[in-house]
Amino acid sequence: MLNLLNAITAGSAVFLAFLVVTVRRDANAAANRWLGVFMLLVGLFMLDDSLVVFGIYRQYPQMVGVLNLPIFALSPSLYMVVSHFVAAERRFRRRDIWHFVPFLLFLLLSLPFLLSSNKVKLEELDTLGEPMTLADKIFLAIIVLQMVAYLFFSFRKLRRYRRNLDNITASPDSVSLNWLRYFLWGVLGMVAIWFVELFFIPTLASDAGWYSPAYSFGVYALGYFALRQKEVFPYSKMEAEAINEILQDNETMPTARKQLFSEEKLNLLKISLLKKMETERPYLDPELNLPSLAHQMNLSVHEMSELINMGFGENFAQFVNRHRVEESKKLLFSEKHAHLSMVGIAFEAGFNSKTAFNMAFKKMTGVSPTEFREKGGKM
Repeated sequence: MLNLLNAITAGSAVFLAFLVVTVRRDANAAANRWLGVFMLLVGLFMLDDSLVVFGIYRQYPQMVGVLNLPIFALSPSLYMVVSHFVAAERRFRRRDIWHFVPFLLFLLLSLPFLLSSNKVKLEELDTLGEPMTLADKIFLAIIVLQMVAYLFFSFRKLRRYRRNLDNITASPDSVSLNWLRYFLWGVLGMVAIWFVELFFIPTLASDAGWYSPAYSFGVYALGYFALRQKEVFPYSKMEAEAINEILQDNETMPTARKQLFSEEKLNLLKISLLKKMETERPYLDPELNLPSLAHQMNLSVHEMSELINMGFGENFAQFVNRHRVEESKKLLFSEKHAHLSMVGIAFEAGFNSKTAFNMAFKKMTGVSPTEFREKGGKM
């Protein structure tokens, strides 16, 4: 039964790769192409076990070793997935090729075996049930270490992206890529299971392994999230390039950067922005982000960012949520809105969830919205 499950999961991973690339061309296209590559490699790697278990390799020995070739491309492909999801207009760069050098070296070293006779390949199949040699253990340990290292770098890149989201949006939940974080944990879990299977609880050559259910769950969970993902950077090319620079994790202090405005110009823009916030109340739009507010102010994304950072000493989320909290304070004691629940007030004030409303309100007032209402607004 587990053998059949492993084969089905391998096929599902390959089919998911096709769906991600073809169905989700409308959102995060470059990232999804890499996600498709990663899922294809996962599917082929899992399919290798099934071809051994069901004796396919003995019927077609010329295929032996082919599906193992991408093993060193799995981890860098996953890193490319994360790199493209956390950056707008990310393109494959020449230096990215270095990530795939181990794969290319392994491909060259594998050529003599791939070009060998079917007899040699069948003899190799006969050794699968034997204990691993020291060389085999070292080789597999290198693969596991590569996977763990790239997972570490992937987690770090995703964490930096999430940490800087407040600079471009006041509703980070919609673009926080939680599903990708869960997926990375899932991949880490699969690597741990594979490590245990390799070195502690090995399976027979005639068995796909006790780990099949875990891999099956991981593949289908990824499919669910991959096909429901939202567009992360729905911006123009120019805006996306500016957003990339703002999202970069650097230690440069704002005062050390080249200022875009004179002090007089900055003060005039502050007055103009505050007037817009009071009269037009753009903060009531739960999808408001830095590029859209910049467009309303006829400023570039960089100029809008500097206006908020230098003019008000806040990031974008702090600036917008401060106005939303003030709006919610009025709503809490408005007779016209007395029928609204806390969720209703949150939505009316521009928040996209009760959780975001409660967190922002308590952070700025020190109490929850309910406590604020019970105290009559007296702090």
